[in-house]
Amino acid sequence: MSAAVEPVEKVWTQAEGYAVARGRDNERSAWSDVPLSSSEMGLHSEHHRQLRSRGGKHRPSNIVSLGGDGTVSEHGWVHAHPTLATILGYMVHSWDDPAEVPIFRNAPFGAGYGWYLQDDDGQLVPCGPPTDDYALEQISEALEEFERLRIQYRRAADPRHL
Repeated sequence: MSAAVEPVEKVWTQAEGYAVARGRDNERSAWSDVPLSSSEMGLHSEHHRQLRSRGGKHRPSNIVSLGGDGTVSEHGWVHAHPTLATILGYMVHSWDDPAEVPIFRNAPFGAGYGWYLQDDDGQLVPCGPPTDDYALEQISEALEEFERLRIQYRRAADPRHL
């Protein structure tokens, strides 16, 4: 009798993970829906939801396209506000699988804003908010801040590309 073969998890290169994430995000910010080329100050980047310092990999489920970099604009806000960013799914604990953590974001191609799971095939799967982990008041507070900043980031973008 032969032993069962364990499936081998794909090891994603940075270029592969970024390419799938950018395709899924349609070259737009998942936060503001601004084209990456038109974001505030012309900066954009791919954010690792589970930070690389926490063991985060270059899997598409772990990457989200944002305006700015790790210090300014959307991406900078995520790093400066880890509690709210975690509630919104833009940061993921080291013990969690990013593919199983909901993120509040825009789904390109007309689906709009909502809670989604990001998979490693570059797909978004609609889901509910993380009510098992956070109180509704915490989620509501995080969503209010998200909306306030979404409007601010859209206003700061190059209006020719909105």
